[in-house]
Amino acid sequence: MKTESGYASFAECWKDCCNRACYRLSYEAGKTDPALIAALEQADALYHTIEEKLGQDGRLVDEFDAAKNFSLGLSDEYIYQQGFQDCVYLLRWINLI
Repeated sequence: MKTESGYASFAECWKDCCNRACYRLSYEAGKTDPALIAALEQADALYHTIEEKLGQDGRLVDEFDAAKNFSLGLSDEYIYQQGFQDCVYLLRWINLI
């Protein structure tokens, strides 16, 4: 059952919040950081080159991207959990909690 906020639980709300916040800085840097802009442009160019070479099988690139992004998305949750655990450990270590 969803609450007034639209989330079934705090965990669901927290996960959505983290997902939105996690790429904010990267998105902003992608507009101003010359190194990141160059890397994104290189990746895009390579993607199109691979797509052209595959011809009719070009959709395999999209299927690979989807599978890779899905697997990376699954691992993000564990990365966030580890970061949270490390943060709590450090807060305890410096006697703040």
